[in-house]
Amino acid sequence: MTETAQDSANGANGAKEGDPIVLCRDVVKRFGDFTALDAVSTEVRVGEVVCIVGPSGGGKSTFLRMINGLEGIDGGEIVVDGIHLPGGKKDIQNVRREVGMVFQSFNLFMHMSVRQNLILAPMTARGLGRKEADDRAERLLERVGIGDQIDKYPSQLSGGQQQRVAIARALAMEPRVMLFDEPTSALDPEMIKEVLDVMRELAESGMTMLVVTHEMGFAREVAGRVLFMADGQILVDAPPERFFSEAEDERQANFLSKIL
Repeated sequence: MTETAQDSANGANGAKEGDPIVLCRDVVKRFGDFTALDAVSTEVRVGEVVCIVGPSGGGKSTFLRMINGLEGIDGGEIVVDGIHLPGGKKDIQNVRREVGMVFQSFNLFMHMSVRQNLILAPMTARGLGRKEADDRAERLLERVGIGDQIDKYPSQLSGGQQQRVAIARALAMEPRVMLFDEPTSALDPEMIKEVLDVMRELAESGMTMLVVTHEMGFAREVAGRVLFMADGQILVDAPPERFFSEAEDERQANFLSKIL
């Protein structure tokens, strides 16, 4: 197991390999009169890779954002490594220290170099010294295959390289859980593989991952479970071999017929 994954597996709140680290109980999210999530319940265990698939507007991205405290909870609760949401500002900050998130639009600080992007949060939120933060940034960029880009600016990189910087930046906080919200959807086709390869390596290292994706080959190969979300609900929760061969829901069957 790599250093980051080993650190992740030994979190302060005690969840070990195979223990639940994310618990969602009857989670509800509303935007005005629209119910984006309708009593969603599931759990994710340490070291598990869960892919979330389904039609657009089904609540997938909202679900990830709620796990990371980026959206408030209107009903139910989410527990991340013993931290309960909804909670106070400190609870949300603690969750964000333990949960890394990679967005489809990279969300890098364009006025900062790649190195600066990676060292900022560990120094301010984790209290790392400059040398330790620099060493970690260099190690992580080598891990994602772009160590030679550390002193460039995001605008000088390809989309695939920017997304790998975003992954390394999230890993720099040594999170216990990584969330990926359609991380390849903004990339040109030739850049998708390089990002998926990094994610495969993370999964193999033991990182706990929730991945919203349209890459069905990745889900089939890497996921331990596949969740199918539509209309704000988890309609199917199945291992990939069953998910892709035995449709349990009419909407799942319709979805798969369009993308496979």
